Amino acid sequence: MDPIRTPMTPPVRVTDAAIHLEGSQFSEARVSGGVLVQGNVVGLTINSNAASQADHVGCYSRVFLHPVKTFVRRPELCEQIRRQLHDRPGSDTAGGSGEYGKKVLAVWGLGGTGKTQLVLDYLQRYRNEYKAAFWIEAERKASVERDLINIYKLLFPARLSAGQETVKIDDAVVAVKNWFSNGQDRWLMVFDGADSIDNENDAEFLDLAYYMPESPAVHVIVTTRSRTAKDMTMLEGVNVGEMDEQQAVDLFYESSRPMKRDNKTEEEVGCIVKELGYLALAINLAGTYVSRTPRLLFDIRGYLPEYRRRRQELLGRKPEKLVHQYGKSVLTTWETSYQAIKQQSAGAAKLLTFLAFLNFDDIYLELFGMSIEPQGAEPSDHPNEHLSWRTMLSPGTDMDIYELEKYFDVLQLYSFVQRKSDQRSYSMHKLVHAWGYDRLQSEEQRDPSLGALQLVYEAATDPKAGPYGKLRLLPHIMANFDAVAKSMSRLEMIEHVLVPLEVLGRFAHDIGRLPEAYLMKAFVVEEHCALHGDEHLETLRAMDTLANTLADQGKNSEAAAIMTEVLEKRRRILGEEHLNTIAAMHHLAVILDKQGKHNKAAAMQIEVLEKRRRILGEEHLGTITARHVLANTLYMQGKRNEASAIITEVLEKRRRVLGEEHLSTIATIYNLANVLGC
Repeated sequence: MDPIRTPMTPPVRVTDAAIHLEGSQFSEARVSGGVLVQGNVVGLTINSNAASQADHVGCYSRVFLHPVKTFVRRPELCEQIRRQLHDRPGSDTAGGSGEYGKKVLAVWGLGGTGKTQLVLDYLQRYRNEYKAAFWIEAERKASVERDLINIYKLLFPARLSAGQETVKIDDAVVAVKNWFSNGQDRWLMVFDGADSIDNENDAEFLDLAYYMPESPAVHVIVTTRSRTAKDMTMLEGVNVGEMDEQQAVDLFYESSRPMKRDNKTEEEVGCIVKELGYLALAINLAGTYVSRTPRLLFDIRGYLPEYRRRRQELLGRKPEKLVHQYGKSVLTTWETSYQAIKQQSAGAAKLLTFLAFLNFDDIYLELFGMSIEPQGAEPSDHPNEHLSWRTMLSPGTDMDIYELEKYFDVLQLYSFVQRKSDQRSYSMHKLVHAWGYDRLQSEEQRDPSLGALQLVYEAATDPKAGPYGKLRLLPHIMANFDAVAKSMSRLEMIEHVLVPLEVLGRFAHDIGRLPEAYLMKAFVVEEHCALHGDEHLETLRAMDTLANTLADQGKNSEAAAIMTEVLEKRRRILGEEHLNTIAAMHHLAVILDKQGKHNKAAAMQIEVLEKRRRILGEEHLGTITARHVLANTLYMQGKRNEASAIITEVLEKRRRVLGEEHLSTIATIYNLANVLGC
């Protein structure tokens, strides 16, 4: 493929004593040091006796050296490049010298964040700071070598005129590096898309250091998805992440012209860019799609529902080269990185898939039950302990914190996870997280979803977990619940899912997260009804716990209706004296009391107390609890003396059975004080 030409600019003819080589674009037209720059063509004229062109001015590139038409500036990132390359004195390497100092700057981040466009913007803004710029496509080793050979031909035309027919890459690299070492001006060299720099065993592995000039007069920028490039230099580099909200909104409008811009539309666009995680390429593609879809231009509110239905298809759309200057879809870019990770570390690739079944934020190592102290894995009491998440991630080896940290480190190298500022947890871009799930076929989703369910179940039932740890766990429980609900068949639900989900629903209830508890408990009821029918004992038990959560949410009418149904069915199936029937009566009485139906509640509680006395005995905790509940209802009826006498008796029994320090004993003391007006 020849360097890009502008059709309206014909090839430049020079005298017999000169050689013409076609380079790439430069916006000016001038003659300087033997170089004619006109339009998008660089014509190089030299004396036939010269060995090299010592005063090259302009650019070498096979791409358009300006950002896309819809580009929205990110000035803070551009300034980071400028500051590190221009404002920091000295050389990156020991013994460096020269007025400007050799500097290598890594511009790294997730595929689709706009790294290339950012560097193109930098080049356009600061092109006058450089004598010449050389843009090398570094996605493949072959493209790097092609471009370096072309640069060699540009810099050493006399050798070609002397009859040199072929150029060996090693000769070209040495000659080009030596050419830069003789220069005193400032030059810029960009290695764009250098992603294959981590795995030396990869056939496409790129040893960037071999190709880079050592001259202190050269600024080198490397754009890459790999964080490894950051370690090649003393400069901190530029991490290109999400756009800020206003930049993302502006980019969507630039890409979706001629869509109108008003307050109502801007609010909806804000929701769209948030859903897209403020990722530049995804926003650009979405805006382009809208611009070519008249029904969406007329009513942008239709985009988000369509995106949620067709997320994988829309993110998989291939950008148009002429419009986006990019040939890969968002998903193709990430899939390429995933395959590189898989070659380097199978465990890291499995971890990436596994994380798609947890929450994308605050992924902390303690979640995995890992300790830096040597210890064996404790046996799990999960109902499906044979589905070990440890075995999924690291088959045939004992998973420990060191192995897990290695996996996270590989994912971080490829920008799939980012270590958070507290250094104790990781996060994923929300679209990467969604892609990790969407890329799997339905049958491939089963095992990681069950493995992640086992993981959160173990964390939720860990007796060492404190209040903060429990709250921190809940987003991962809910993300896994969503994945499990979508990926499991009904038969698999009963075998693997419903029991742990009931436990997790109680966990959410116990830490006060009632909306989340309701979602899980309602799902369990629905699945039991579908699997067993609405009179099965498991269905009734699930309905009982759901009613309690509704009551705690203040939805007493709904709770009473469900609990009444449970009581009637248990009476018919189990009988009046069965403990589960009595428990349903007890729960219904509590709900009626919350509704203000104190007389009806008191009558039902007296019946519960009598039956528990007869069946369980006076000292049973169930009987004592029934006494306490009855006392509270009597108090609400205004019968303070009766209530205080019963609570005093409850306190004595709880002290004797549970002890002074038990929370139930302490709660009874508090209630007695309230009743007595203390």
